Amino acid sequence: MKKYGKYLSVIAFGILSSFLVASQEKIDNKMIEKIRDEGFNRSQVMDFASYMTDVLGPRFSNSPGYTKAAEWAKKKFEEFGIKAEMDAYGEIGPGWENRYTSVHMHKPQYMTLIAYPKPYSRGTGGKVISDVVFVNTKEIFSMAELEKYKGKLRGKIVFTKPKRKLALNFNPAAVRLSDEELDEMAELKIIPQQVMVNIPRDTYEALKKESGKKRKKPLDEKKILEFFEKEGVAALVEPGGPQGPAPMDKGLVHVSAPRPLRKGQPKPLPTLIVSAEHYNRIMRILEWGIDVEMEVETSIFFEEDDFRDFNVIAEIPGSDLKDEIVMIGGHYDGEPSGTGATDNASGCASVMEAMRILKTVGAKPRRTIRAALWGCEEAGHLGSRAYVKKHFGGPDMQQYLPEHDKLSVFFNMDWYGKFRGIYLQGNDLVRPIFEEWMKPFHDVGMTYIVPGNTGGSDHMDFVRAGLPGFQFIQDDLEFFTTTFHTNMDVYDRLVQEDLMQASVILASFAYNAAMRDQKLPRTPKQMKNNRRWHK
Repeated sequence: MKKYGKYLSVIAFGILSSFLVASQEKIDNKMIEKIRDEGFNRSQVMDFASYMTDVLGPRFSNSPGYTKAAEWAKKKFEEFGIKAEMDAYGEIGPGWENRYTSVHMHKPQYMTLIAYPKPYSRGTGGKVISDVVFVNTKEIFSMAELEKYKGKLRGKIVFTKPKRKLALNFNPAAVRLSDEELDEMAELKIIPQQVMVNIPRDTYEALKKESGKKRKKPLDEKKILEFFEKEGVAALVEPGGPQGPAPMDKGLVHVSAPRPLRKGQPKPLPTLIVSAEHYNRIMRILEWGIDVEMEVETSIFFEEDDFRDFNVIAEIPGSDLKDEIVMIGGHYDGEPSGTGATDNASGCASVMEAMRILKTVGAKPRRTIRAALWGCEEAGHLGSRAYVKKHFGGPDMQQYLPEHDKLSVFFNMDWYGKFRGIYLQGNDLVRPIFEEWMKPFHDVGMTYIVPGNTGGSDHMDFVRAGLPGFQFIQDDLEFFTTTFHTNMDVYDRLVQEDLMQASVILASFAYNAAMRDQKLPRTPKQMKNNRRWHK
């Protein structure tokens, strides 16, 4: 009992604090009812999502398409009567955009191939019709092993990886979080301190020697690509890779961009990612000793006049506490093979809808409510990171800026399933507040609080700067089996009732935070246990 006494004291204090905060938390139920009525009965969230995806396309980081989409979002906010701006930041590097892709097998039989260019690879400079050669880059361990291909690759289309082994997937294609899963996530686990274990010295040395053995590694990819470039390879081809709990196959092509090119960095060889089934068929034909001829053409545009990217920032001004800020946001960029629907037009459409709802119902928040559509999240949270650094500072700057004390909270949405609850990010002081805010939405499934941390999205830039940043618990749906950075991340995957529910809750949380007498409490430490990988 003595061992856990301090934990019980903390828990008892938490229960007392929860009771006191809950009894003091004021909810404007009439305004919440107005928000629900507008969001559930006159929603525009699917219209926003359709235009973002169907008309504006994938909004790839720092591309001309992304800039056009940012201009549209700014104009849309202004149509709501909300002031908005395109907030430029950084020198991200050249913008990249796929303008045309056509890939076919001509011999031994004709087949149209499902294929997408790898981001930041250059175009073919016209139509290329050539033989296919297989060079297994996973089995090249020295420059000497590359030399056998010298003089044999000019103008060829080179397949660079072995066949992908595909298997039946017996898991359901779409899932919602079960009560059992949510119960397990919400359980606070007290993890005992690790115990030192003594082992004999010779055993320790043997284990150390075994772990220190160098494993044979393939030749550095940069050297292989330099060789291909020098030899005049026309194009490289690789199979769509497995991602998430289920492999991306059945015509799905997973395309995740590497980091943007640096200014002046050479543009890589034309590279295509082909669906695993089509890639495997060609590989099997080659294994039969039969020649394969392919036709490849890609037209790629590089934007090199302006290396900046943009966040779209919009705000509803506050009243007596207008200098203090409540923020909601989601990342606006998407990967280029689909149209970035579930990742993350869904979140941005919900953010825009939340702001529209608040403006339409005549909300008069005490604090300013600021919306952010972040740029370059997929490239490493570059948009939100630049914004936090500019406005709030943080540990990496070794200082906090005056605005740091003005931010009450940031709520992030980076997925597309129904809101089932919220992660506390280790800040248990906000638990009783969120419990009260969630009560009006128990009837639509918003019921769970998870004490631990979830990462992988823009809220973490706020958390790292010592600011309250939170992510909602959302149903998986088809994210990990179908849409995650694939060519099928499209509007048709979105679920209307889920996005309506998320938009209403997002608007309500923002309004509640803006109306409190105090800002949301902060905590200097994060709880690391019970983390659910998100995004």
